[in-house]
Amino acid sequence: MLSVVIRSKGGRAISSAICSSIRNADQQALYTRGGQLLLGDPDAGDCCAEKVCTLPNRGLDRSKVPIFLGVQGGSRCLACVEAGEGPSLQLEDVNIEDLYKGGEQATRFTFFQRSVGPAFRLEAAAWPGWFLCGPEEPQQPVHLAREPELSGRTIFYFEQSR
Repeated sequence: MLSVVIRSKGGRAISSAICSSIRNADQQALYTRGGQLLLGDPDAGDCCAEKVCTLPNRGLDRSKVPIFLGVQGGSRCLACVEAGEGPSLQLEDVNIEDLYKGGEQATRFTFFQRSVGPAFRLEAAAWPGWFLCGPEEPQQPVHLAREPELSGRTIFYFEQSR
């Protein structure tokens, strides 16, 4: 498992981001392509599981397990943005360390990690009742789904590096 150490201005370590791959029940992994976060078969030639870094959002209720999700070493973070009839997801050039240290507009980058046995669901903090959801077809972008529409496509697992 990869970790990224967050340091204060004085150089003291204040936290560590845990970086691991995120998979669904079908062992499809999150990966990036063309500025989007997709879900697909990591054994396919055109897909490589992305290391997703997580850090807590210290400004929200810790009992809800609020986390930030960063990719590409934490240099890009997953955000929820308003799009017509509901929220959508996009990767933004915001460093996960800056969010952890109290960056502005942090709620739209925050997901509540809800345990489901050994797995979890990720609820958008800025959009209660909307969860990270895998696509119906592989190699497509992940999106947000409303709570009544939940299915197995909203259940994920952290997988340590091999």
